[in-house]
Order: sequence, then structure tokens, then C-alpha cells
Amino acid sequence: MKAKKTRKGFTLMELIIVIAIMGILMAIIIPSWGYFLRRARERDANSKAKIVFNAAQTAVTRICDNERSLLNKYNDPTVATDVKDEIGKQIYMGDGEFYFYWNGSKGVKIKSNGSVDNEAANSKKNGDLSRAINNITGGEGFYKIYVKNYNVQSVVYTAYVNGNYKGTYPKGTNELDNDLLDKLRNTSMNSINDETLKKLVVTK
Repeated sequence: MKAKKTRKGFTLMELIIVIAIMGILMAIIIPSWGYFLRRARERDANSKAKIVFNAAQTAVTRICDNERSLLNKYNDPTVATDVKDEIGKQIYMGDGEFYFYWNGSKGVKIKSNGSVDNEAANSKKNGDLSRAINNITGGEGFYKIYVKNYNVQSVVYTAYVNGNYKGTYPKGTNELDNDLLDKLRNTSMNSINDETLKKLVVTK
């Protein structure tokens, strides 16, 4: 007498239930995974922004040491105008606001409106500042620096010019409000302006 053959496998209903459960799990896991991946990359970018910040402050302090005597003469009301004009040509940074952008291959001093500040005249000093910073950071990525009165105020860093994963310092991306964070993520590095950089400054 032949033994009955037993069927192995899942029924159609069982397969539908398994697929439905997998779909629910994927709907939960995928957004969470994307969130954690973004936060991890932004934390890494924040760390690199801090390195740029510290390297820039070291370089800016050296410039300050070289320029202070010139700046004192420039601000001296007893110094003749023609002498002031010559001194002014030697001052690269000064005690006002200063923005610097490393575009991955070249560093330029920029104005608050985003335009390049006298690139031909500042070419050598732009190169000197770039090298001073990149000798410490390795020259990776893209960054913008905001300096005021020879003190670095804030930095934005990203690995790619149009990258969504950006790091900031001294305020990290985790400390920014949602509107500023969304704007930062969706703005290319060359379009980040002084308004954004000033919002990253920690006020005492």
C-alpha cells in the first residue's frame, strides 16, 4: 500500500501574511535607517567643521600678529592719508568681518554679499591662508569660514560642493532649528551666505 505524499511549503495565505509583515517592517526600518545614516554623516561633518575651525583660528592668529601693528597705524588719526592708503593695501584681514571660502581647489576671500573680494590683489594671501588651514585639515572637502576681529566665529563644512550632509561649528547641526537645518541641507556651499554663517555663532 502506497504511503500518502505530504505537501511541503507555504499556502498562498501564509505567503501573503509574511509579505504583508515584511512590508510593514520595511516601512518602519527604511525611514529610520535613512535618518540614522544622515545623522551619522552630519556628525562626521560636524567633527571636520571643528577641525577646520581650530585650524583657521591658528592661521588667523598668525595673520593678526603680523597685521596688528599695521592696523594700529592705519587707525591712527595722525597718520597722513597717503600713508594710510599704502598701509591699507598691506592689510589682508583687518578688524572687520571677513569671509573665506575653500572650493576644493582654491581659497578666496569673499564679501558679505557673496562676491569675491579683489581676488587678484589677494591671490597670494588667499593661498597662504588656504595652505595654513589645509596643512592641518588635509584639504579635504569644501568649507566657508566667518571671521570677525581676527576671531573665527563659525564654519560650515561638506565633503561635496552640492552635498546635503553638512557640518557646522561651533553650533553643530543637532543644535540648529529645523528651518535653518533644512536651508543648510538644501543650499550648495557656494550659495551659503553671511546670514547663515552668523546664525552658527555661539553668543556668550
